Amino acid sequence: RAETLLYRKIVLSNESIAICFLSSLYIRSQHRDFARGTVKSLCIEGDVRLSTAAKILSLCSGTTNLSLWIAPSDIKNGTTNPLLQPLSDLPLISLSLSISLIFRYTQLVCLSSFKIFSTVTHLEILNGWVLWSSTVGLEYLHRLTHLCLHIHTRRTKPKLVASLLTLPHLQVVVFRISEDINTVQTFLESNSLSDSRIVLASQVPTTWGEFGGGDMSLWKGADQVVDWRRNSTKGMSFYPESTL
Repeated sequence: RAETLLYRKIVLSNESIAICFLSSLYIRSQHRDFARGTVKSLCIEGDVRLSTAAKILSLCSGTTNLSLWIAPSDIKNGTTNPLLQPLSDLPLISLSLSISLIFRYTQLVCLSSFKIFSTVTHLEILNGWVLWSSTVGLEYLHRLTHLCLHIHTRRTKPKLVASLLTLPHLQVVVFRISEDINTVQTFLESNSLSDSRIVLASQVPTTWGEFGGGDMSLWKGADQVVDWRRNSTKGMSFYPESTL
């Protein structure tokens, strides 16, 4: 059915659109069954409130690919984060988010303690401070095959990058950069971090649909780069998000 295709990939760019989307589900007599069985890829961004996002995730409980690009703006001190339970119930394979959405900042955080990450194979973390002083337990996510993090030559700790590169289950590591490509490549090479699995990309994620991309365009592009290297002598390459 055309309606099924229409709802398979959903982009909610602000609060008003998110509310309209919820309304379009609620008018159905079997709205929970419809949302669970139809929505598979979901991007929630902009000024969408956490409480609204939580309602959407509770309904779209069959979502396997989620980009959660919102800020924790409406969590009050002492209250339970409304996202935790609906996120934990999703059969996620691909996830892109700021991990500040699910915990208050602490150096002791370990992502493997959150059920949210137990099924994820493709993970993008938007926080720039990951790898400054901790790996946040990424090495314990044994299903992870594709990882995207930010890297900065003055803040990122080389030994933390090295520890991730020892993981045999990681097939692709995308580093988003804000510095000159040559500066980053020199940093990696001087710290013996050159690796054919590393792909350097522009810092800001592309909105779904731009440049002909889609919900998995980052990973598809990175896979192509790494596969190409297997049959060539090329080292790390920079690919702007438009080509990923």
